[in-house]
This record gives sequence, structure tokens and C-alpha cells, in this order.
Amino acid sequence: MDETLAAVLSYLPPPTFSTANSHPSSPSAADAAAVFSLDEEDRISRLPDALLRRVVSRLPTKDAARTAAISSRWRRVWASIPLHLDDGGLAPGDVTAALAAHPGPVASARLASAHLATVDPDVVASWFASLAAKEVGELAVVNGSWPIEWRPPPDLLGCASLRRLWLGLCQFPDTAGLPPAFANLQEIVVVHSSMQDRELHAVLPRCPELESLALVLTQDYPRYVHIWSGSLRCVVLWMSMVREVHLDDAPNMERLLLEPIAGASTHVKIINAPRLKVLGYFDVGLHQLKIGSTVIKDGIKVKPSAMVRTLRTLALKVQFGVEEQVKLVPLLLRCFPCLETLYIMSVPSETPVNVGVEFWDLVGYTECVHSHLRKFVFQAARGKDSELAFVKFVMGRAQMLEQMLIFVDDGSSRVVVLSHLSSEGCVSADATVVVESHDKSYPWNFHRASNMLQSDPFACSSCCRSCCGCGSFSINPCWVLARWIGAFCIAGHSSMMFMHCFCVPCLLIFHRRLPSQELNVARQNSERLRPARVRP
Repeated sequence: MDETLAAVLSYLPPPTFSTANSHPSSPSAADAAAVFSLDEEDRISRLPDALLRRVVSRLPTKDAARTAAISSRWRRVWASIPLHLDDGGLAPGDVTAALAAHPGPVASARLASAHLATVDPDVVASWFASLAAKEVGELAVVNGSWPIEWRPPPDLLGCASLRRLWLGLCQFPDTAGLPPAFANLQEIVVVHSSMQDRELHAVLPRCPELESLALVLTQDYPRYVHIWSGSLRCVVLWMSMVREVHLDDAPNMERLLLEPIAGASTHVKIINAPRLKVLGYFDVGLHQLKIGSTVIKDGIKVKPSAMVRTLRTLALKVQFGVEEQVKLVPLLLRCFPCLETLYIMSVPSETPVNVGVEFWDLVGYTECVHSHLRKFVFQAARGKDSELAFVKFVMGRAQMLEQMLIFVDDGSSRVVVLSHLSSEGCVSADATVVVESHDKSYPWNFHRASNMLQSDPFACSSCCRSCCGCGSFSINPCWVLARWIGAFCIAGHSSMMFMHCFCVPCLLIFHRRLPSQELNVARQNSERLRPARVRP
């Protein structure tokens, strides 16, 4: 249970205050009062009330409450600031006392340490009634013990002031007898909990301000997520066994973010989402896409009615060793003709089948690749021919491409990948190709995915670096030539090989390594040709 609880807590925001410094031996309220009874000058109490409020607001719940014992002025200070309640290190009686003593409002409450299923139900009910009465703004509720069938009291449904709600290791309150009244709720996150389909569909229409819905590690329920909401902007299904997610009527939906779980197939249906901009990771082997009445599958012709022209960012997980999955990729790309950013995560295959360049040569005009794609990121490349064939397809067709990032997985030869890509060149004159080792700090995680302030939820640190000129490249040109000069004749193959980022100042660096004749040829070709700029 401890491991499960730790996993659930990792999806919650961190505690407002650290309890690391709260120790049983820390001074009591009486001790604090005794300190101020000494003859020494009390300089802290001479501070203005506004500054004292800032000091107290930064203390953990228990320590902040203790300041009320210092004097009547300190008592007024504690009562005048919004309460941040965190049950970390508190007994159930302390939680009850804090809620009873503070007049409110409650800015945030985190009930994640009290093993709620083992606390007297009447006591827990009084907590939620008090939170509702004192207009709690943010609430995180995690049942830290078995069984997870525990339900929060019905008073939770009456917290009209709630803006953000996290539920973990519990069941959503039954909405049959008491419809929810979340007039101000903007975000709801359900982690490793059960939320019946009827409860989900009862909550959404009663949340007129709801912008973000996240289902994390859910197993049995909900199974069918049908979105009828005029306010939702983002839906996150993170390692959840949801069978269907339908954007039935979502006029403001901008992001549908998925982190698949092995063996869990999800049907994604887009009916009315006129502002959808971001979709992924769509697992080509697990997920099925339906746009309007058209199921996207091998052999169909993508009609205009099956296109989502608003989508700008798409992330796919593909097994390039599985022919059926590879054949779906061009169909998916045709569904999103105005795509500007494409992420591909290569997934290894048990019995790979080589789908080579011949297949991609037969792929016809793909509007997003030819006319709109500006950024292409290929993750976990292993240097397989089927992977490189797709990369070359993009390089040879993407006329607007500005940035291509290839992350090579461990054990793969970066030199081999570089040689394949460098010999091709990009059809786009302004394209920059970056080949790096697989980013171990790849930040695709739940907190990034659910953060609407992130313009690109899939971007990694390497993706965010500036790649707009040779001056921004931290490369060692001599290292590059030392490895390539033996395999390529720069003078004879510069039209395919020489990199545009090697401007004349960069060429001067090579003077000691290149004979004058080859240097002159390279200089001429760098001015005449504009193939892809390749950074190892």
C-alpha cells in the first residue's frame, strides 16, 4: 500500500508547506508565549500587520495555529489570513480543531495523511461540512489506507467555491441523491479511483467553468468518457483503462492528451471539437480513431469530412516493424492537413518486418507534410531501415520544415544515422537537423501534460534549444570531419554532404585540416548549395 500511496501522491501538487521542520520537540504555544514574556525587546510584534500576515501564511498549519497563543494581536493575524490546511503530521483532532478555530476562508486543504477510511465517519463528515461552509478553494483528498471503496461525504458535492479538486484511492461520491454543485470548479483530477460513468456524466454539465479533466491510473471506471462541455479545454487520460473517449460537443476543447497503458485499447472519436489543437500520444497499435462517421483504417480514402484542420501538434507511438501500423501513419497525417509539429515515438517490435523506402515512395501528396510541417521530433530511434525510411520521407517532402530532432536510443550508432541523413539533405532550405542521444530527462509527464501554460506539452529540453543558425550550435567541426572525411570525399560529394551551417567563418576553423583545394571547393559549395544543416 505504501508504494501505491506514494505513486498516487506523485500526481498531486506538492504540499504547500514542508513538514520536515515540524518536530514533536518543537516549541509549544506555551513555550512561544513564554519567550515573549521575557524582558527582551519584542521586535517581531512591532512589524506591521501586513508583514505579519505574510510571515504566518508561510508557516505549516500546526505552527501557524500556534502563533495565536502569543497574544491577541497574533491571534487576529492568524484568523485574518486564508487557511492552508495540510494534515501532514496532524492527528484527526488537530484537523478538527484547526477548522473550528479558524473563521475562514480556506484557501487550500490537503487531506492525504489521515487514512480517511479509518477515521470516524462523523468526524470526516464534519471536516467536509466545514470546508464547504468556509469556501474551500483547492482540495486534495487521498485515502491512505484500504479499502479504496471509501467515499468522501456527500458534503463534497456542495463545495460550490471549489476551483481545483484532486481525488485519490477512493470512490467518487454518489451523485444519485445529491447532484453536484461545482459552480466554480476549473480542474478535477481523479487518481487510482473509481468514478462511475453516470457520475462523470452527471458532474460535467454542472461544472460551467471546468477547463481540465484528468483521469489517472483508473482501472474499472469510468469506461466511457463522453464530453459534452462548453468550457473544457483539456482532457488527460494517463495510463487509464478507458474504452472510449468521445468529443461529442466540446466547442472549446484544445487538447486531448493520452499516455497509453499496455494492452488497454481506447477508441477516440472526434465529432465536434472545432478548436482542437493538440492530440497525443496516440498509440497506432492500441488506439482507434474515428472522425465524424469515418473510422480511420487501412484502405480508406480520407475525405474532407474526416479531417481536423485545426490540429497543430500531433504525437504518435508507432512500431515501425509492424506493417499494419506503418500503413496507418500516412492516413493519420492526412486527417490533420494543417499540422505544424509532429512527434514520433518509435516502439520496438518483437518480430519486426522491414517497411522500407519503397512504401513511402508510393505515398501521395500529404498536405501537412508538404505545406505546413515546421517541426519534426523522432524519439527513441534505433537506426532501423524502416525508421530511417520515414525520416527520409519527411526530409524529402517537408518544404516548410525548420527543425528536425532525432533522438537515437542507447546502443544505436549515431554515426550511421548521421551518415544516412546527411547523404539525403532536406527539401527545405532552412531546415536544421539535430541528431542526439536519447534524452534521459525527457519531461513528458503528467504534470507537464496537464499544465495549460505549456505551449507544447511534448517538448523536451533539447527541443527547446535555439537551432536558428550556426552560431547556436555547440558542435566541434573537427570532430565531425574527423569521422566523415574517411567515408566521404568532401570535394567530390559536397552537393550531398556539405552542411549549410558551415558558413565562411566556420570554414576557417577547418583550414588546418583541409588542403587548400578542398577548402576552396567547400567554400564555393557552401555559398552555392543550401542542403540541410546537420548537428550531431
